[in-house]
Amino acid sequence: MSALLNGKIFRYIFSLLVLIVCIPGVMGQQNKDRRPPVKKAAKKPVAKKAEPQPLLRAISVQADVAGPFISKLQSSGVSYFEASADLNLRNKWFPVWEIGYANINHIADEGGQYIAKGIYNRIGINVNLLKAKNPKQIAQSALFVGLRFGFAPFSYDIRNLPMADEYWKTGNVTNANDLKASAKWGEFVAGVRLNVLKNITLGWSGRLKMGLSTGSQTYSPWYVPGYGITGGTVWGFSYNIGYTIPLK
Repeated sequence: MSALLNGKIFRYIFSLLVLIVCIPGVMGQQNKDRRPPVKKAAKKPVAKKAEPQPLLRAISVQADVAGPFISKLQSSGVSYFEASADLNLRNKWFPVWEIGYANINHIADEGGQYIAKGIYNRIGINVNLLKAKNPKQIAQSALFVGLRFGFAPFSYDIRNLPMADEYWKTGNVTNANDLKASAKWGEFVAGVRLNVLKNITLGWSGRLKMGLSTGSQTYSPWYVPGYGITGGTVWGFSYNIGYTIPLK
């Protein structure tokens, strides 16, 4: 009787232990099955690196066609012609060289005559304010501002210059021939260039010239090639026709 009772108690305890061990595992498996599936993170697209653009994109040459007409309208005995060339660096920076020739034969109202001629140069840079929509394309149209440094070594003559003697109350004329001068000045430039046909451009620009230095002379020049009439700041205007040579 006692042995039978002990056997039942043993089986009861063993069954209880099996339930204690198995139930947490079953419940855990059910909870695991109820968890929402984990979504895999989508791969981010790899951004393509921008292709490096060449430094030198194009070379342009221009000629100022307004100069001869302005000279005729002014009727001051001044004629000049100038041309320029620039480099297109990444559609942004345009180093420029301008060269011209001026011939002056001016007779003042009081009878004095001023004769001069010479070649002048300007070097500087333009900055394009327009951003290219496609960096791969060569910018032929531009809205720009820039700076110039001008210089002009030239010779000039002064003839029949009236000179008054305040002491003797008399007057005479003075002549001075083959005078030499080396002029230097600065300019601020702003303008626009438009592509009208394939590689052909039209452009307008205005410039403020200032800071003229001609050195020390007994008779100062009346007109400096490339600068204009001396005595203060000078405004200039040009109308250019150009041709662009694409490189890359």
